[in-house]
Amino acid sequence: MIGSLWTGISGLAGSQIALDNESNNIANVNTIGFKASRISFADQMYQNNIGKGTQVLDAEKMYIQGNLKTTGVSYDVALSGDGFFAVSNTRGGGTSETFYTRAGNFRMGDSGTLQDTIGNEVQGWAMATDPKVTSSNPNVSKFTNDYTKLLSSKIINYSNSVETITAKSTDYALTSQSDNPTVFSGYGMKTKYGKISDVEELIKSYTTALQNLKANPDSSSASAKAQISHVDLPGIKSTAGALKTAYETAAATYAGAPTAGNLTALTTAETAYNSGGWDGGAVSVDGDEVYVYIDGNRISQSFIASDAVTAAASPTGEALTAREAGYVKTMKAFADKISAQPGLKAYVAVEATPATVPVSYVPSTKAADVIKGILKIDSIVPGKAFTISSVGMVSGGADKPGVYGVDSVADAGQGVGALETIKAALNETISGKQTDVYSPTDLSFPGAFTYQISIYSAALEKNVTVPTTPLTIASTSSVDAMVTAINTEATLPTYVKAFNVNGNLVIRTLDSNFDVEFSGDLKDTTAGIDIKRNPDFSGREGTGAEFIEIITKVDQTASKGNLQLRLDTLGISDSAFGDFKVDTTGLITMSQDGAMFAVGQIAIAKFITNRGLEPVGNNLLGVTLASGDPIYNLNNDKTAEIKANTLELSTADLSESLVNLMVFQRAFEANAKSITTADTILNTLIQLKR
Repeated sequence: MIGSLWTGISGLAGSQIALDNESNNIANVNTIGFKASRISFADQMYQNNIGKGTQVLDAEKMYIQGNLKTTGVSYDVALSGDGFFAVSNTRGGGTSETFYTRAGNFRMGDSGTLQDTIGNEVQGWAMATDPKVTSSNPNVSKFTNDYTKLLSSKIINYSNSVETITAKSTDYALTSQSDNPTVFSGYGMKTKYGKISDVEELIKSYTTALQNLKANPDSSSASAKAQISHVDLPGIKSTAGALKTAYETAAATYAGAPTAGNLTALTTAETAYNSGGWDGGAVSVDGDEVYVYIDGNRISQSFIASDAVTAAASPTGEALTAREAGYVKTMKAFADKISAQPGLKAYVAVEATPATVPVSYVPSTKAADVIKGILKIDSIVPGKAFTISSVGMVSGGADKPGVYGVDSVADAGQGVGALETIKAALNETISGKQTDVYSPTDLSFPGAFTYQISIYSAALEKNVTVPTTPLTIASTSSVDAMVTAINTEATLPTYVKAFNVNGNLVIRTLDSNFDVEFSGDLKDTTAGIDIKRNPDFSGREGTGAEFIEIITKVDQTASKGNLQLRLDTLGISDSAFGDFKVDTTGLITMSQDGAMFAVGQIAIAKFITNRGLEPVGNNLLGVTLASGDPIYNLNNDKTAEIKANTLELSTADLSESLVNLMVFQRAFEANAKSITTADTILNTLIQLKR
């Protein structure tokens, strides 16, 4: 009888535990990520083949996939498959403790980190806090409201890291200014809209290079190269030197003594020069034109008639016949029309000195060079080829073809190298080299000058004065002499280069420091005055806007930590917030003004056995010896897939739990009945004994 009592009591205890467990399942039927548990019963020891009741072996959680519900809330994430979110409790201070959960109803905490509903920090691979910045303005290292133009933005997935490459600029359409034709005609001159078109061509190439890197992130790296070509058109014959000299002598004599006899001599010398020194196919009168076909498009320039120019009136100090002056104007205007094509710059040019093999060409606006009929055509877009199919002059109704060639072949490059080359070209075209211009009227010849600049040195990371003692340019009578003095000084060529462009002294920064500004100090020591750069001609070679590119990195081999979401804290933007998004691998992106930034990746933990995890409340699970330590994979490979804007519902089944309640209630009542029955029999036996 005593055995029956104890057996019934064990049944009551087991049924009570089962009722408690089922009540907990019912209570958590709406708990996000909750895993229902079940009771495992076992019979107890036997005596003479008679069992001694039941015992509860385990109340085990059933780690089955819960139903997924789309919520539309950006911070809601769910796991589909095996795995757990890792969260760290740092609220109590001191050493943090990591727990695991299936509840993905997250939020941005007050500190800007990704947190669960009670403030635990979601763990993952965070973005490095030192993004790589390329900025044309050394005082700007993050995106600001001034950078209104999104040039391109891509997320690049490498084998063990993720990079975001984003470039922006200020409004280059507002700052772009046309080059002054008085100074730059024939010398890569660009209009306001030509500069804008160049930027847009480079944006296309930059975006393409980014897309190629995204498609093949681990490709080898090779720099892109820009195409350089030339055209050689009918001009002055190379044998015309003596005739040219005779004309110039007659012109100088007539200028000094404008007598009838000297005029006749001048006319005779000019006629001899035009007939003996001029190529019969060269343009010389109204109706003639020069043309070129580039990528199938015909670009042409009609002959521009001009009067003869005396040496004194010429900006380059060269006396020109009317035919020469018209030819020079025509060739410069022709170069300007080619430069108006998006992505191209054309220069009147001459063979480089000393001569090279193969022949190379350098820009020159001197009339003696221009009348040779050579143009140099550069692509400003690295890797983009252009095709010249025909070139020539139409003179007197007859077509006189010229010749053309490619001096440097376009190479698209590959991977990071191609992207870096195109980025540099884009940056330079947007910001442009500083260009200081001193016109012939600004300079008094003959005279003596000193020159010195203040400029930022990237190597020293500070402004420097170059040279330390002003350069002395003594007793000079030409722009060429000033150009030579500046370009041969020991330190100035490290930072700037001087040119004679259409008789103007032009000083520019180099390709290597195009984004740096400098302050030039030019003094006329003869007159004892400071010479300011000409405000009408000086400016920027590019659009004068600002460029910035920021590269952020999420290193999946680094240790895991909190996931910061504020873009200002991360050093990306001065505006803190963006639109949160997470992909199937757990990669978190924050979008702002059309750009997406990968700021971290949620880590998903796996265990040897999920049933070994210990429930600790608040939807959290703790590690035990039975569960083993968490296992993480790069890019969360072989773990659960993350579903954005979704939550995993409780696996508790209300219908099943209600049925189980009735079953366990009946079992409880039955066990109670067995106890009362045994008690009645025991009382009867006691009464019999009495």
